[in-house]
Amino acid sequence: MESVEYKKLMAEIEKLKFHNISLLTLVGLLNDEKMQEPTIHETVVTYDLSKHDLRAFTRLIQSYTGNNFALEQKALLINPVFKRTNLLAIVKSLVASGMFEAKGQEILNSYEG
Repeated sequence: MESVEYKKLMAEIEKLKFHNISLLTLVGLLNDEKMQEPTIHETVVTYDLSKHDLRAFTRLIQSYTGNNFALEQKALLINPVFKRTNLLAIVKSLVASGMFEAKGQEILNSYEG
């Protein structure tokens, strides 16, 4: 019985995730100019990040030493969603939200140069 209930619960969670992302997409289409720089809250929904993932990622940003390869490898250990392009998008959203602006901008600049 537990297996059936677990599967039902997981299906409901997936529905909620889908609806959250759909709502965020709709809001983005209606407010396109505001969605050019999504906030960290919007990014958390988009990438389905847990509190643990976000905390670990922010600690990683705070301890950034300039080594992009190490940053990417450590980020992937936190969650496979932290691939290079996603990682940069998440850093941009942190900067847009006013969090870790200096470190975030340092990371973004290192990828541009």
